[in-house]
Amino acid sequence: MKMDDKKAANILLGLLDKYSLTAEEKEAVKNAIGILGWTALAKSRVKGLVTARKNKVEKACCGK
Repeated sequence: MKMDDKKAANILLGLLDKYSLTAEEKEAVKNAIGILGWTALAKSRVKGLVTARKNKVEKACCGK
């Protein structure tokens, strides 16, 4: 089963509130949340670039 980044980040945020973690463990969880946020942004950016490129090619070839 594959989990999306947003759901994983929410679960990790819940861990911060739910359990008593050491300072090092809290930092590790926060870093993981940050990485998940960046991957979500990167996926969104790539999707936007691909869509823009397809639109540009379509416009150029079909004259729309």
